[in-house]
Amino acid sequence: MLTKALEQLNPGYFSTVMATEIISLALLLNEYDTLSQIFFGLGIGLYVVFIVLYLLRAICFPKQVWGDLRNASRVFGYFTFIAGTNVLGTRLAYSNQYRIALVLGIVGVVCWIIFVYFVLVILLFYNQQPSNKVLSGTWLLTTVSAESIASLSSALASFLPQYHSSLLFLSYTTWSIGIVLYLILIALILNQFFFSHVSPSDLSPPYWINMGAVAITTLAGSRLIVYPLSTHFVIFVQPFVQGFTMMLWAWGTWWIPFLVLIGGWKYLVFKQPIVYEPGLWSAVFPLGMYTVATYTLSHVLGLHILRAIVPFCLWISTVAWVFVCALFAIHCVRTIRHS
Repeated sequence: MLTKALEQLNPGYFSTVMATEIISLALLLNEYDTLSQIFFGLGIGLYVVFIVLYLLRAICFPKQVWGDLRNASRVFGYFTFIAGTNVLGTRLAYSNQYRIALVLGIVGVVCWIIFVYFVLVILLFYNQQPSNKVLSGTWLLTTVSAESIASLSSALASFLPQYHSSLLFLSYTTWSIGIVLYLILIALILNQFFFSHVSPSDLSPPYWINMGAVAITTLAGSRLIVYPLSTHFVIFVQPFVQGFTMMLWAWGTWWIPFLVLIGGWKYLVFKQPIVYEPGLWSAVFPLGMYTVATYTLSHVLGLHILRAIVPFCLWISTVAWVFVCALFAIHCVRTIRHS
């Protein structure tokens, strides 16, 4: 049974690292240091464990891995490795462990470049399914991964003054690419929402990435605004970054009630059972990221009205993590018992 679980391992399990480390960062920013360290350690443990598991899967089941890579509905899950690596790196940077964060950042950039163009080739030459069969919120992990590079790059700029300008330029570039990817993909997703038949089973938790992608874009933009006087380049783009970042935060906030209504429609009206699925972690990460983004934006722009909602968002996201973690633990126990 364990062998079968390894063979069928979902490509998106690094979302556990994304969710855990962003909760750790949210707790750190709100001065819950001890609890933040616990989540920090858990995230590192999950990162190591899943690297080992995915390497074992690649060695033992190469055909299944290649099948995932050629599947337009599953391949985007691998972007969670890039985002998880960079979110962990960002958390390390906040703890002044910038050398390790830099190594993770380099890994994240290299993997992102390879994955983006690989997926484009897959969609162009191999995918034969219509968009309504393969399109989902997981496609927005392309944006999340790009913005995770932007966030880590701007965080590292504080600790590596000799590479200050280069890191900020990389941050702005990936921030911009992430925005363009988001605008393209969210148009396709909304078209599918409103002009195609959607059943309750189609509305999976990864659609929370619709909001999470905007939240991490807000964080990346806010981090850029932190350095308004560092270079002529940053001074030149600052007004655009400020205005666009605030607009994206508002758009991400708009998504939250809509996503809650979708969840209510699925679980209360149509009484779909709440069972564990890997995509649930993709719903926890946006909540934690929205908390961190709102906290950062409120401090950078002096928006005191936003600070009032940060504690509420923090505990909502933490409770969501605990709930999904409990479902995950039950799922693991059942898997072991049936092995």
